[in-house]
Amino acid sequence: MKYLYLVLLLVLVLSGCKKSKENKLIGSWDLLPQYAADTANPQVYTFDASYKLIRTINDSISDTANYEIVQEFNKFYIDIQNLDGYSDGHYYIEKLNKTVLILQSFSPFMRKEFTKAE
Repeated sequence: MKYLYLVLLLVLVLSGCKKSKENKLIGSWDLLPQYAADTANPQVYTFDASYKLIRTINDSISDTANYEIVQEFNKFYIDIQNLDGYSDGHYYIEKLNKTVLILQSFSPFMRKEFTKAE
């Protein structure tokens, strides 16, 4: 009986974490430039509650995509599909709070760092 309660508690705790991640993710995020040339074309990624991602470059909508938050044990990933061949992928959420979002993909290796847009 103890094991049943433990498993039930674990399921409730882990499912609550996913909703918390979704709530923190929703909104607009400024992509930090990786190279000096990137500063001329600022990018904003907007994640909405209907799992749509909108990428804005130089204040005009460039691309739209779908995203999904996936939980594997205690790790969370964002799957981005239909953005472009370069940015589509399975990104591990390294850090997510009210002001910082860091996504990392391992195949191919790619790191995207964001700050919350104002």
